[in-house]
Amino acid sequence: MRKVLLTKELSEENRALFSGIPDVELVGVKEGDAAGFAVKIKEAEALLLSTAFKMTKEVIDTAAKLKVISRTGVGVDNVDIKAATEKGILVLNTPEANSISVAEHAVSLIAGISKQLLFYDRELRTGNFKVRRMNLCVDMEGKTLGLVGCGRIGRLVAKKCAAAFGMKAIGYDPFVSADIDGIRIYKDIEDVFKNADYISLHMPLTDDTKNLVGVRLLSLMKPTAYLINTARGGVVDEQALAQILRDKAIAGAAFDVLSAEPPAADNPLLALGNIILTPHTAALTNECTERVAHEASLGIADYLKGNTPKYVFNRERITEGKK
Repeated sequence: MRKVLLTKELSEENRALFSGIPDVELVGVKEGDAAGFAVKIKEAEALLLSTAFKMTKEVIDTAAKLKVISRTGVGVDNVDIKAATEKGILVLNTPEANSISVAEHAVSLIAGISKQLLFYDRELRTGNFKVRRMNLCVDMEGKTLGLVGCGRIGRLVAKKCAAAFGMKAIGYDPFVSADIDGIRIYKDIEDVFKNADYISLHMPLTDDTKNLVGVRLLSLMKPTAYLINTARGGVVDEQALAQILRDKAIAGAAFDVLSAEPPAADNPLLALGNIILTPHTAALTNECTERVAHEASLGIADYLKGNTPKYVFNRERITEGKK
């Protein structure tokens, strides 16, 4: 039997994608069952991978039959791409399935921190109605949105902010050299941090982007500016950000992602009142969860049928290795 290991439950509709493919067995493992995963991955030809498990080199080396890893999401930072590629394993992702949901979450964080919704909610519940006179809110209309990463999600955030709040967008992306979708592209990331009222991060976590947003860039932000992160926690130096927020050198921040998840109790951001934190939920809407699972399942089904999946993250590296 050709075993497909599932690290998340699939709907009947998504399970049906595998019907008609001969000799396929769907095998599940529950989140947190590291021991069960370690045993079952050894027999799997395909893996539908969520964020709950990591495919390190050590794990990949034990998976002698593995031919394809299909990641439920855009990011593949829980997969050792080099090790997988060396083994000839296709690494798939779902770059389009969660774009709308993450963009909506980013815009919601922008609105939430601008209008101090969580702070006012907490104060009202303790009987502090007079807090309304503190005038902590700011308007979003006509402000400048700065994007670091101008891919699908970044462009959607710019579009939604322009439509809802009349914002203008500026951006930096090492892979984009000309203005795109109404976003003025700067060649220097520093110019974005200097000029934006909101900085929204939309880049992957790589060796080049790890702790990219640190003291140098944070110190360039306006004291009235906000930092929004729905990308990956590791792209921000959290110690540096915590100090900036404690000093009130910027107006605030709103993050859906942290460098360690779940965060340690001593993460300095947890104790601060001028940051909104959500538990990596941007893509976990009812609709998005189904879309992502569908696309990840479809990629595996295509492979099992002998077809080339639509989104192969390491396509070029696999091709180069065959030359």
